[in-house]
Amino acid sequence: MNDKSLSAYVIAVIIAVVFLLIAVIVSNLIQYEGGSNPKDNAKRKMWFWIFAVLCPIVIFIYGFFVVRAGINVPTLRDKYTTAMMISLGVAFVLYILLGFVLSKINKNGKLGHWF
Repeated sequence: MNDKSLSAYVIAVIIAVVFLLIAVIVSNLIQYEGGSNPKDNAKRKMWFWIFAVLCPIVIFIYGFFVVRAGINVPTLRDKYTTAMMISLGVAFVLYILLGFVLSKINKNGKLGHWF
């Protein structure tokens, strides 16, 4: 594994954690709604899943257009592309797993309704 391939995984993990932190912030900013049919839990869940979809998209855009464009050696570029595609899945799964753990830890709080 070369340095560029490793950077694909590191970038993916960092972006996944950043998106999860943004989801936590957004969920905490959504106010509790009173009444017989509150929709605040659905809004928190919606934003969690929106960020889950955006996470791999941002990783792909950054990796493809910023990092991959700067690699001039075709074999290294191909290896980076493979690592980037694997890192998309790794980041998505990491985001979901960490979100699930946070949801279960805070089951009575605002994050408890993600799942």
